[in-house]
Amino acid sequence: MMMNLTLYFLCIVLYIFSGPFIRSFLASMSSTKLPQTDNVGLVIGYLERFLIIIFIVLKEYTAIGLVIASKSILRFNDVKQDPVDHQPDKIDKQSEYILLGTMLSMTVGILIGLLASIDFR
Repeated sequence: MMMNLTLYFLCIVLYIFSGPFIRSFLASMSSTKLPQTDNVGLVIGYLERFLIIIFIVLKEYTAIGLVIASKSILRFNDVKQDPVDHQPDKIDKQSEYILLGTMLSMTVGILIGLLASIDFR
């Protein structure tokens, strides 16, 4: 019983600190200062990781593809709607930044999901 509580506590702590970890990792990878946002990306990341964790615990691995696809479609439209002064280098860097953040977020979500699913096996 104590092992289960410790495992759940560890999963919750990892989940809570995953957002700031990913944000600081992305900031260290970017040569330019990141613009301040209204934290919508942070909330999206938390929801993305939460859904991935739930799908792994429920063993609905194919549903993770829906999370990836929905975020990819949304981000593709954001990049496609570049302002009038079309700057391909800016779009490429923005795409790389978004891809890195998404992949890191998914990896953290999968690892926490696998850790949480240990008790459910």
